[in-house]
Amino acid sequence: MNKKFVPILLWSMAAVYVLLMAELLFLREGGSLRSFNLIPFHTIQEYINVDGGMRRNAVDVNIWGNILIFVPAGIYAMLIGKSESLWPRLAAVALLSAAVEAGQYVLAAGAADIDDVILNATGGLIGITIYSVLKLGLRKQERVKLFLSLLSAGVGVPVLILSLILYAVNRV
Repeated sequence: MNKKFVPILLWSMAAVYVLLMAELLFLREGGSLRSFNLIPFHTIQEYINVDGGMRRNAVDVNIWGNILIFVPAGIYAMLIGKSESLWPRLAAVALLSAAVEAGQYVLAAGAADIDDVILNATGGLIGITIYSVLKLGLRKQERVKLFLSLLSAGVGVPVLILSLILYAVNRV
């Protein structure tokens, strides 16, 4: 593949990811919400202990959603830049998550919750791990970038199209 194509595809898919995250995390309808929780695992514990048992739907959406949405952030954190050191990349993902939570609080677009930061950082760590495993298997940075660029396009383009369709349908 053309050496110029891979970085363009990679940056394009990263931009799509950022736009989809912004829409999901800041532009949802449903009223304003301004609350915060600084007690680690408090919200997760509440989800598990509601009515003496797990509220499975809420647990799935909150816990898995917060983890999965930041997996690409961990992958992109490893792809962008020169160093492949784990801790600075994980710290960057955690800081991004904290900034999102602060933004949600300021904009009354969601609850600012330390549990979300923990779950998002977990997702980022999973993304970093995926990158590291691919790097071991594919051995060359160029191959990893090509594979992840194509994977990002394969996932990102359909998600973008679906998001645009849902946006158009809900605006009618």
